[in-house]
Amino acid sequence: MKKTLRISVLALAAAATVALVPAPAQALGSAFSCEAITYQSIQTQLKIGTVDTSASPAVLTYANLGDVHAEGFNAGGYNTVDNFIYALTVAPVNLIKIASDGSYESVGSLSGADPSHNFLAGDVSTDGLSLITFDYTDADKSVWSIDLATAVGTQIGTLPANVDFGDLAIVTSGGTTTAHGFDTTTGALVSFDPTQNPISVSVNSSVAIAPGSPKGAVWTDSSGNLTTFANATGDVYGIDNPSSASPTVGKVASGTPAAGNDGMKCALSASAFPAPTAGLADTGMTSEGKVALATLSLGLLNAGLVVLLVRRRKSVQH
Repeated sequence: MKKTLRISVLALAAAATVALVPAPAQALGSAFSCEAITYQSIQTQLKIGTVDTSASPAVLTYANLGDVHAEGFNAGGYNTVDNFIYALTVAPVNLIKIASDGSYESVGSLSGADPSHNFLAGDVSTDGLSLITFDYTDADKSVWSIDLATAVGTQIGTLPANVDFGDLAIVTSGGTTTAHGFDTTTGALVSFDPTQNPISVSVNSSVAIAPGSPKGAVWTDSSGNLTTFANATGDVYGIDNPSSASPTVGKVASGTPAAGNDGMKCALSASAFPAPTAGLADTGMTSEGKVALATLSLGLLNAGLVVLLVRRRKSVQH
């Protein structure tokens, strides 16, 4: 009886010892290749986008890349220097480094910035040293630079209280660095230089992409043009020459609605989408609405011509 008990105790001790052995760390895969491919994190899954340009408009579909990230992550950006994606997990807030197979490793816990806030918009700086992120829930609308080697955050400055956007893309051209996003309420193009403090913000209200829908993903390309994803519809819009007074804006692809998403792409590659068509921009208006708008515009134009002819005839008679 005593011998049996002794064996049982030893077995339990051995089982307990085995249970305390930590699981092996996840091996980080290889770097991405800088290609004309869009990546999106949707909820807890990283996805790779495929754009079917044979359809009109093009169609965006996805394939899962790697396993589900149980922590969930956002504010991601593609680093064009080392070709890895960097992002912030939701809870706890850690800076992670993501490889081309979807595997990832933690750089470290976020410090220097309040981890209780939601960092939803982000992109890697063009020098490859930091993740620039916008604190969506901070009343001060703070913008942070997160060091990619240490996970230490430094506040750059703040944005106006009435500005909200779900993602940003950083473009450097002619020695000027600009972060672009799209306001959730108005759909206007919001731009600022993330290297300056205080931050000066410009809003181009001539751009009105899917007002009321968060634009959870914003991508840029080697020409400095933008594409953005409207969460509520899944539609993708192209914005050529975003720094000009009148950018060319148009719907370039249809997709599937998705909340809790974020976009990443190599900014040194070409766009994954067709160029937007100049003219009447597709900014989320239904086809019936466009017809009604075109009919109204034509009616107003005809009415104006009639009034002009009547006035001209009367002036001739006098």
